[in-house]
Amino acid sequence: MKNLLKIGAITIFSSVMSLQAAEFESNVAIANDYIWRGMTQTAEEPAISGGFDIAGESGLYFGTWASNVEFGDGAALELDWYAGYANELENGVTYDFGYLAYTYPGEDSLDFEEIYLGLGYSYFGYTFSSGQDDAPDNSEISVSLGDTGLSVAYGDYEDVGDYTIIGYDLPISLAGLSVSLSWNDFSAEDASGLMDEDTFVITFSM
Repeated sequence: MKNLLKIGAITIFSSVMSLQAAEFESNVAIANDYIWRGMTQTAEEPAISGGFDIAGESGLYFGTWASNVEFGDGAALELDWYAGYANELENGVTYDFGYLAYTYPGEDSLDFEEIYLGLGYSYFGYTFSSGQDDAPDNSEISVSLGDTGLSVAYGDYEDVGDYTIIGYDLPISLAGLSVSLSWNDFSAEDASGLMDEDTFVITFSM
């Protein structure tokens, strides 16, 4: 499986020159905590994040995203880089395939990469992230409850733990900011050395 994903990643990068009619997008968010796969990345403190994306009509995209982090070591920033290809088949199935690098300036030992494949149909989604080198794999399934703004996701982070996320996008905006709520539950594997977590997060974004 990993070899197949690596071949696909090479195919993506070999198609860089086909990126035409590109669109540039940016995003910024403020939250009371930065939760990733059910686990706090800021020691339960507020997080400010933002990113940039370039996407072409062909489905090819590139981007970067950053947030403050706090692990009790030299890392104060997470800086991610990604590239992928996303499109939709005639039968309505969507797919998203790409490469994602997580980097932590000041604490290079935390850096790792993943190759991911996401599939979606109607309100259902599934994403498999293949951890490169010694990084663990992650599988996540998600369901959006129609157009209500409600969603539920369950993930299994190999040898680390599993998590459940219940999210709700409010149908209002405050000062031009979108508002979303989520409840995150993380259950650690016995050998992971991590603790179980239950976290409520409110995010303001644009």
